[in-house]
Amino acid sequence: MPLQLSFSIADKTTTLLLKGSLNEYASALDGVEVNPQFDLNLDLKDLISINSLGIRNFHSWIYSIECQRLRLLHCPRVFVNQMNLVDGFLPPKTEIESFFVPYFSEKTGEETSVLFTNFLEFKKVDGKLKLNFPQVLDSKGVPMEIDVIGEQYFRFLELYS
Repeated sequence: MPLQLSFSIADKTTTLLLKGSLNEYASALDGVEVNPQFDLNLDLKDLISINSLGIRNFHSWIYSIECQRLRLLHCPRVFVNQMNLVDGFLPPKTEIESFFVPYFSEKTGEETSVLFTNFLEFKKVDGKLKLNFPQVLDSKGVPMEIDVIGEQYFRFLELYS
């Protein structure tokens, strides 16, 4: 699915929703600018994939954007992986508001993604990251396990929270 964008503006904040694949064909970001006096929220809940050329295009674009605050919402696992792999993927002013964490049930084979939100499931206290893991149950009522290696998956929060 090609990358599609939708915009909304309210209260000096531009929200940009990215939907589809961020790849070499994703020219939708080319020429996109925001009011430098506004905040920018990037909602990534409908981003389904990202490849190396998409990473390069996104990186170039995001560093060219001037805004007051840059916040990311609903970051999917594919995006979190890139934040952890690519050094300097996002500008230092970036704030992560929410992201998805995959869970898995060995008993039923069920998978789900749970939204972690700043100040609820994660926050910085005295410069240290604190995580609050919600209990997630499968369809049989059995607790599910986080389906990532925590030390690696949550590493991006040290930079962007």
